[in-house]
Parts: sequence; structure tokens; C-alpha cells
Amino acid sequence: MLYPVTRCPSPVFRSATRSWHLNTVFDPQQITDDLRGEFRGVLHFDALTRGLYSTDASPFQVTPLAVAIPEDAADVAALVRYCFNHNIPIIPRGAGTGLAGESLGPAILLDLSVRLKQILKITADTVTAEPGVTCAALNAELAKHGRRFAPDPASAATCTIGGMVATNASGSNAFRYGYTQDHVLGLDVVWDSGTADSIGELKTNGEQAERTQAITTATSTLLRAHVETIARNAARAKFDRCGYQLHNALMGEQTNLTKLLVGSEGTLGIVTAVRLRTVPLPGGTCLTLLGFPTLDAAVRASRDIRQFDPVGCDLLDRRLLSITRRTGTGEGVGQIPTSVGAALMIKFEANTEREAAERAWGLVEKLRQSHLLLILAEPTRSPEGIARVQGIREAAVAGLYALSRGPRPVAFIEDVGVPVDALPEFLGGVQSILKRSELSASFLIHTLLGQVHTRPLIDLENPTDRAKLWPVAESVHALAISLGGTVSTQHGTGIARTPWVERQVGPLYPVFREIKRIFDPKNLLNPGKIVGPDPSREAWPLRMAGSGMLEVKERPESKTTPEIPVPTPTTHPLPTPFLVWKDSSPTEEATRCSGCGDCRTKTPGKRMCPIFRATGEEAATPRAKANLLRVLVDPNAATHEEVKAVAGLCVNCKMCRDECDARVNIPKLMLEAKAAYHAEHGLDRSDWILARMESLAALGSNFAPIVNGLLSRRSFRWILEKLTGISRQRRLPAFALRNFFRWARGQGLTRKPGEALLTRFPTTRSRLRVAFFVDVFVGYNDPLIGRAAVAVLQHQGVEVYVPPRQAGCGIAALAVGDVDAAREAAVHNVRLFADLVREGYRIVCSEPTAALMLSQDYRDLLDDADTANLAANTVELTAYLEELHTSGRLRTDFQPLNLTLGHHIPCHMKALRRQPASPKLLSLIPGMRVHTIDVGCSGMAGTWGLKAANYATSLAAGVPVFAEMNRPGVLFGSSECSTCRMQMQEGSGKRTLHPIEYLAYAYGLLPEIGNKLNKPLGDLVSD
Repeated sequence: MLYPVTRCPSPVFRSATRSWHLNTVFDPQQITDDLRGEFRGVLHFDALTRGLYSTDASPFQVTPLAVAIPEDAADVAALVRYCFNHNIPIIPRGAGTGLAGESLGPAILLDLSVRLKQILKITADTVTAEPGVTCAALNAELAKHGRRFAPDPASAATCTIGGMVATNASGSNAFRYGYTQDHVLGLDVVWDSGTADSIGELKTNGEQAERTQAITTATSTLLRAHVETIARNAARAKFDRCGYQLHNALMGEQTNLTKLLVGSEGTLGIVTAVRLRTVPLPGGTCLTLLGFPTLDAAVRASRDIRQFDPVGCDLLDRRLLSITRRTGTGEGVGQIPTSVGAALMIKFEANTEREAAERAWGLVEKLRQSHLLLILAEPTRSPEGIARVQGIREAAVAGLYALSRGPRPVAFIEDVGVPVDALPEFLGGVQSILKRSELSASFLIHTLLGQVHTRPLIDLENPTDRAKLWPVAESVHALAISLGGTVSTQHGTGIARTPWVERQVGPLYPVFREIKRIFDPKNLLNPGKIVGPDPSREAWPLRMAGSGMLEVKERPESKTTPEIPVPTPTTHPLPTPFLVWKDSSPTEEATRCSGCGDCRTKTPGKRMCPIFRATGEEAATPRAKANLLRVLVDPNAATHEEVKAVAGLCVNCKMCRDECDARVNIPKLMLEAKAAYHAEHGLDRSDWILARMESLAALGSNFAPIVNGLLSRRSFRWILEKLTGISRQRRLPAFALRNFFRWARGQGLTRKPGEALLTRFPTTRSRLRVAFFVDVFVGYNDPLIGRAAVAVLQHQGVEVYVPPRQAGCGIAALAVGDVDAAREAAVHNVRLFADLVREGYRIVCSEPTAALMLSQDYRDLLDDADTANLAANTVELTAYLEELHTSGRLRTDFQPLNLTLGHHIPCHMKALRRQPASPKLLSLIPGMRVHTIDVGCSGMAGTWGLKAANYATSLAAGVPVFAEMNRPGVLFGSSECSTCRMQMQEGSGKRTLHPIEYLAYAYGLLPEIGNKLNKPLGDLVSD
């Protein structure tokens, strides 16, 4: 299929495309053939991948012509050279966290975040890195040297250094440390023609490429000719990054091209490496939170802050503070009174903690004398206190995006800066504009910088609300410009603010255009940004609810007919959902994703998407899964196999659901997608086998000696991989000939005590009673875990009943999309266990996944009172024991054990939404030392990691857990999850048991557990 380059999915770029050759044809196969041997990376032309890259953190959506993932800088140069020769536009992209749509457009999208992420060199006060390195990763490495990269954007955990260079990013501490531009020493850059060169301090010799010389000469001539115009038109707002940074580019006879490249958003060149100046880590940090009755009072109080040399000062308005009260976040610093209308969060850094604290207290005393204030959090310098205060800001902003339905915060006027003295007038004007438009908004203000982040609450599903965006933006930006301010102070120009650049810079705009012509005469590098199309002609390419198409609408005052025909949006209804959606729908759920990119985080302590952590690919991100639903409304946009491949990257760990600020239930969406695929195409052989794991496990248990012998042979595992897709490299667990159900029958646990017994012994009515739900692994592979659970529970005086006709929880079937089989298991178990719940039994699960299925996923399969009742009365085993301990009913007659354990907390334990109990329980054992491992997913992800196709990725995802397991002194592992234990043993080589086994062993109930540890009881039990 041929794609004309000039056929754009959004009219906002048509003016930019007029310089393209209209007869150029975009032929994916021809491009692939031409670049074979030249470009070693990956080129995606399919509609699905392009759709996954069609959004960022802005409210816009533009489908690229293609997506390219280069291997290295040479690949970038080869592709740019090809695009130059064939007149194809190209746009560099980092993490896609931009709020202005600066990395969106009808071009080849160059994703630099996947492969170009090496930290190349660290010296005493500089660092050289590739553009795909995240700010957080860079600072984590620099911290080992006592240094850091000073700018601190809110998206530091996910944004890339290349993106920060492109947008000239800053952050809350810009008052002290300025912009990225102030820290860039040199760049490796690829010019429009594909010529690669180094500029600034990255230059290793005096020679320059011919293209660099031409650009330098032409730029120097232009800047010298307009030096007076440039000087006269400097913005009154101190913190302005709108357009090209001309004011510092001409330095005597020299032209500093790095000053022009930084903040140019990829419109002048593509950066492939950057050398940055670093600063020392602060000797001391102090943070305080002060409350004021009104927004105006807080703004005026901030004028007294400067003399105390703070690093930054953030203002939170009443709406943001109300979110902390609603979510309970404010309890960490004391409940924030409703009388507080605004709060200032002020940060100090100094050589020592004492000096930082003295500055903070000096400010507090100064403000007490002249302002009515309330100290919400006294100056704190401890890491815990600082984290607690910072948590207020983070939770407030996150809480805005957690709003489930209706108006939600939209970023389109959030980057305005004005002179600090004009802040009160600007804020009053913005509030009047919003009031006239019948909108409310939240305000986060960097008061020392004059930067105002205004997020109006708008329902983008409502055409009336959507129609308000442009008029509000026009009024707010016009107000800022009239006050000597800027429309772009931190977050980029992009689609959102390019229409107002000419109005702001006035006489400098022709210079901007000439700069663009010098660097990019064919207008192929991120066209339409900074010096873009005439804004009076076009409308924004806003996302459409439930549609992969773009809404195309002329502004009300525009009467001109577009030159290029506009496609008519078409909406295709999604299939009837296979799961229960009581308060939402798949389309609505996908629409709630803002595209912020926070799900790309690799920060320790977060679990967000283990597969993305292992691969770094956009398709693995939860954000991409939301975009998948947007693409699927067009039934011809992707093949079923392409959809299955993307949906298969979701392993149902549910961590993105719980860590996403907007609480978008991506795992449920992907279960829907898998169910739809299964309904139409059935399961392939591998998925069919995994979905029937329980039946196969029961069969394997019946023939355990034979099956175990076969599994020990490499030749058989090779055959098994060819037949089933299960990796031959996996060390599969052995089957037990005497499975748990047989043992339970022999112990009489499958016979429920009758009413006759209760009549004869009335005191048994008050006994604790549980029904033990047996997962497949305990049932057929390792019954000793179940025996340990029964023994420990009975040791506490708990009556244990093992219902004999229970089925597996159904997770294996659900995970591959076989909803019918999963629902069948759910119906069977609900009928069985609901009656027990009515009789007063608690349902106890030793497997977290089973507990999660019964308490959460069954409610997505069945919508009835019995299912809800079962969910409310299901509890994970260690959580139940913790309840006994809290109520004083847990016996602690443990024998001492001299062991050091590495206890991994599984994702599904976290998904149960309660504090994991095992580390606390294990620590009750005298001599037991527990190293809690909470650094991410083990990578096994249930049956997902069993597949040969996923084996390498599975192990890569588990590397952080393996590293913790291999710490010196850690002798054994522990985890509640059966597949996590398999992975931990394979990745570390250390024996790993269920926590209940260690507890049973310490109670002296099951001495045979010592055989698992390969040591006799006497070697482990101290005198």
C-alpha cells in the first residue's frame, strides 16, 4: 500500500507540508528495500504500531507515517540522510512525555529511547550520555560520584536527556539552577542532510563538517545583522524558553550552536549524544509547607522568600489541597484544615543540613511577622520528613488524574510564565476567563519563577467542552503576552503553543524563520513546530473518544476551505465486552489514559510494567495498551496477530492498574482484547495447553514417576517445547504421586464437621473456621506447602476444611483469553464456597494469585451477590495469620532458626492491596533474618514465563530480584507465589520456599521441610 507523504491525518500540519514535494510517494516496501544494509534498526509501517505512537502526554493525537527504532548514532544518520534525499519528514522522540505534542506529527517517528541509552563517560564535573538515557537513570549513576544533573522536571523518572535538551527542560529548582541550556557543554548532532558532527565541547578536533561550517557561517551572519532586534525583544519574564534561544547564541565573534539546538525541539537537528555539566549533591536539604487563607495571600507572601536563597517554591491551590484531604495524604503532615486556601512548599539546599534548616526557620519567622499563615509542616531535613512533604505535592497532582469520569485536567494552557510582579494580575485574569467559560481549574505555581501551571477540568467527551479549548487558550495566552510574559516557560512549544509564538516574539519571528531555513531548508525536521502554520487557518488535532481517527474542525472564525480534503471521522463500535464492566466500558477506560508516560518508569520501588523494564519498547508500556483500544475501533487497522502480540505483552501483574495516577485498568482491557481474539480464532496449541494446566497437572500427578523421569531428560524437554511451546530451558517442578487432595482425604480434612458435632460440643461454634482453597501447584506439585498451611492453622486452633470438589481458580485460562473456561471455573467455585461463607467460613488461599482471582477477578467474570460475598471473605494465608497475630491469637512458640532469607514480594500480593505480612511473620522466628526484596517483578508472571518465546525476556525482567537474592549472607529465598519461587531458584540457584513452610518448620510441626533445605534439622535449629 502506498502512503503519499502529503496525506496528513491532521490539518494543523498542512501549512508545513506545503513545502514538501507533492508528487513524493511514501512506499514502505521501497523504503525497506532502499535502507537494507544501511539502516540496522527496526522500521514499523503497520497501522497498529503507528497508532501506539500517535499520542503523548498532550491532549493531541497524530498518527505518524512510520516508526523507526535506530540501533545507534550511525543508524540515525543513515535514516536522516535517506529522508533528506527523498523529502520525507522525520521527528525525533524520547519518552513521549511532552505536554505540548512536540513529538507528534505525520512523519517518520524516530524513537531514540530504546537503544540509545548509554552513559558514555563521567568525569569530575561532566557526564556524556546518549539521548535515550532517562534523567532518573543518569542521576542514579551520578549519585555514586556525589554529583547530579541539576534540572529536575516532574517527569524525571521517565523523561529522557534527549527530550530535556529538545525542550530545554527545567523544573521546580530552576530558580537556583536554571534550564537545561545552562548545563549543556556540547552535542553530537545529525543535521538535516544526514551529516553527523560534534559541536561545543564534544568536538575532539578543530575540523568541522562542511554542513556544520555552512550552518555556522549563515547563522553568524544572520545573528550579527539582527543583534539590536534580538536585544530589544528579550522577554520581560525571566524564565522564557519560547522559540529559538537567540540571546546567548552570539558570543563575540563566535556562534554557539548548542544554544540554538537546545530547546529547538528537533526542528534544527537531531541530537545523538550530549555532554552536560554536573553539580555536587547538596550537603543538606530542608523542606517546609506553609498554609495561607487565600491564593492571593500565598502569592504575595512568596515575595519575601527570595532573600533566604531557596532552591524552589511551589504553590498548591485549594483544589489540589482538597485532594490530599480526600485521599488522606495530608495525614502524613497533619490534616490540612479546610480554611487553608493555598500552600507554599519551599525547598532549601545548603552545604550542611543545619544551614538549610536555619534558612527555612528564618523564612518562617519572617512570614509570621507580616503574613497570616499556618505551618502545615515544620521545616524538616530528615529523608523521611522530606519524602512525606513531597508526597503531598505528588499525591495532589496524581489525585487530579484519578478522577474517574466527567471533567478531568487537560494540559493546554499549563505552561505560561509572567514577570513575578504580574502574578496576581495574571491569576485574577485567568480566573475571570475560566469563569466566563464556566470552567474550573487547578493551579500549581512556581512562585519564584512566575510559572503558572493551569489545568482546567474539561470533559473531552463533551463537544461543548471541547469547543472551549481554543477560545480559552487564546484568551489566556493573549493575557500573558500583554503582561510581558511567555506562552512557553517549561513544557515545550509543540502543537499547543506554536500558534502564539509569532505574536509573542514579534520582530524576532522572521529571524526564527530564517534560522529554520538555514538549518532545515526542506522543512523535514519536525515540521510545523515553533515556526509552524498560520494558526488562524487550523484547529488542534484533539484526541477523539473511542476513535483512532482525529477530529477535524475549523475554528469558528475561519471561513477558508482547506486545500487538502479532510477525511471524515468514522467510529466503529467495539465488540460486546466479555467481562463485567459495571461502572465503565473498555472504551471509557482507555480514554482515561492521559498518555503521560509515567508507566515507562524504571524507578526502584515501582513495579510499573516488568516487560517494559526488560525491553524498553513502547509497545510494552501500559500507555500503548490504551492506544491499542483507540486503534481497534477501525476493524481494518491491525491484523489479529498484531493485536495478539501487543496484548500478549501484558502479563496481568496488575501493577500498572494500582500505580497509574489515573487508575486505568490496563490489565482488564488486555484480558478483553485476548478474549476477543480467542472468541474469533480460538487458542493456539501452547495457550490451549497452558489454559488446561490443572487437568494436565492432575494427569501428571497420577503418573508422577514416569512424567518426572521424562522431564529430567533434555531430549524430552526439546520435544515438549516443539509440541507445547514451553521452554526446554525451564526447570519444571516435579509432580507428587500422593497429591494434596489424597493426603487431605486421608486426614479427614475433606469431611466438613456436621451439626451433630456442633450440638454435642457447643464451644466449637466459637472456633475459627477456614475453608482452604488449594491452588494447582500445591495440589499436584508440592503438597508439603498445603500440609504446612494446615499444620500451622491447626496449631492456632483454627478448624481447617478442604472442600473436595473445588476446581482450580481459572487464572491460567483467563490469562490467555479463554474467558469461557475461566468463567466455568468461577461458577463452580462460587457455588461451592459461597455456601461455606454463609456458614461462617473464611476462604484462605496459600497462593496470592488464587486469592486475587477469588477476591477481584471473579467479580469481572460474574455479577451476582454470591460472587461479591465470596470476594469479601477471601483472604491470603499470611494475611490471615497476621490478623491472628494482631488480635493476639497467633502462637509464637517458635524454635530458633539461624537463617537469612531473601523474601520477594510478588506482584499479586501487592495487587491484593494490603501490606504484605510475611516479612513481619518470619521475623517473629528467633534467629531469623529477613531481607525484604521489593525491587520489581520476578519476571515469571504465572505461566507467561514458561513459554520459550518469553524465556529470555522473563529472565531479563527478573534481574533486580536475582541481584538481591545473590547478596552476601542470603542463604535461602522465600515468596508466597509458586511461579516466583521457580524463577528465583532458577535465577539465583538458591532454594526458595513458601513462608508457611519456614513457619511450620520453626513450630517443629514438619521436620521433613529440612530435607528441602538440604540440611538436617539439627544444623538449622540453634541450641
